[in-house]
Amino acid sequence: MVATVVAIRLATMRHLLRRDWWRAVVLGLGALWALAMLPSVLIARSALAGQDAGIRADAMVALVAVLTLGWVTVPLVISGLDNSLEPARFRSLGVSARTIMPGLLVAAFLTLPALFLALLLAALGSVWLQDGGGVLAVATVGLALMLASMILAARVSAAWAGRLLSSRRAKLATAAAMAVGVAAMAPIALVLFRDGLSDVVAEDIALVLERLADTPLGAGAAAPGAAAEGDWLGALWRLALQAGWVLALLTVWQQNVARSLVAPVGRGGGARRHHDRVLDPARSAGAPRDAAAAAVYARLARAWTSDPRYLASLAGVLLLPVTFFALVMPVFDLDRRWAYVVPLMLAATIGWGRHNDVAFDSSALWLDIVSGRLGGAVMRGRLAAVAGWALPLVIVACLGTLAWTGRWHDAPGLVGASVGVLGVSLGVAAVSAVLLPYRAPAPGASPFGAEVGAVGAGLAAQLVSSIAAMSLVPFVVLPFVLALTVATAWGWVACLAGIVAGVAAYAGGLRLAGSLYDRRSGRLLAAIA
Repeated sequence: MVATVVAIRLATMRHLLRRDWWRAVVLGLGALWALAMLPSVLIARSALAGQDAGIRADAMVALVAVLTLGWVTVPLVISGLDNSLEPARFRSLGVSARTIMPGLLVAAFLTLPALFLALLLAALGSVWLQDGGGVLAVATVGLALMLASMILAARVSAAWAGRLLSSRRAKLATAAAMAVGVAAMAPIALVLFRDGLSDVVAEDIALVLERLADTPLGAGAAAPGAAAEGDWLGALWRLALQAGWVLALLTVWQQNVARSLVAPVGRGGGARRHHDRVLDPARSAGAPRDAAAAAVYARLARAWTSDPRYLASLAGVLLLPVTFFALVMPVFDLDRRWAYVVPLMLAATIGWGRHNDVAFDSSALWLDIVSGRLGGAVMRGRLAAVAGWALPLVIVACLGTLAWTGRWHDAPGLVGASVGVLGVSLGVAAVSAVLLPYRAPAPGASPFGAEVGAVGAGLAAQLVSSIAAMSLVPFVVLPFVLALTVATAWGWVACLAGIVAGVAAYAGGLRLAGSLYDRRSGRLLAAIA
């Protein structure tokens, strides 16, 4: 069965590369990046070879801990690049999880990222050769177990996230993930702001690495260090801990595969309501006055509180601003005024994230089109549903940032610039969603899936919308920058210019998107339905 599954994977990928040339581009760029990283890997290996066993072990523990975090989180952010062996595709074959798991496991290790990771760990692990064959054997086993841990952790994290967000617990899962993320980053940010990066590195990093070496996040990488120091018992129990973790992850993944082979397609986000606002859009708070736009608004307002794809998007837009504030600012010891980037970044990510908004509502697209030439009303309703929560959120972020900096005299410029960035990015996204749509996961489905053939169009749409937004946003932010660097009077100019530019871009983008929607309705159906 292993050969069959691997053959299916190779045949499917060969077909996809022929049909979607963008996949070949992505694969080629990945291969070039891997080759470009080889000199850095060799330099790092040479540097490690000259250190004592303790430093080598700490460096390897730090590396694998960071890599593990990346392998767990990246599949949740970038999905759908390789869905050729999605377990649910084998439902109709009647195979069991026990039968298909060996093939899926081997295929998981044959991806380009997995192969590069194996090469990286093998190159760095070879530094233990100077400590003897026994230590090298421990390093080989430990790093092989770390490799398996990362790959299996990526599969498990994506499977669990998909199950949660394709169920009725999607809203709770999103709120819990956001709460856990904030709770995890808050103490780190507090310590970094309080002590500074240099003191944290000097005092706390050694303790953190020591604790990681006793957990599955670094036990396999720490085992050769213990063996090199003569602590063979410590090396063996760390290898046993890592092997047990790999077995646990494999068991969990197999349970998810078994469920995927028999469970129906998940369509989550449902909720029990005594009144359905979709059927009576006039009762929806903030709905446009136009009946058609109000109906679309009610549908999308419901999606933003229940559909797993929209909930995942809502969580995703907070990731970059929170990371900048909690990690980048204290690590680089930036001035407090740099915190003004947070609401600006939040506004930009919210707007840019809707660059494929039409495709997310693919099941209702045909209804909107056959209802008449209502492109303007449809786009007004769609963007009003976003602006209804995005504008208050951005303003709250502005006020929170001002309260933290204590510079309330910067309020007019910051609020105006943030509103302007939100309006510009939403206007660009409205046009992009009609001009460059690409297939997205079906409504109610897991946001971590993807439709076959959507990679190329998705990359093109994201690139074009990013360039368009980045070309316009600096003009909106420039007066606020002058208020911070030249004279505070520029703050009121930034306020007026930001609001005018934001409203104009929002209205202009809607008008153009509505016109394009009517002219391209047939192409929209062909592209995303």
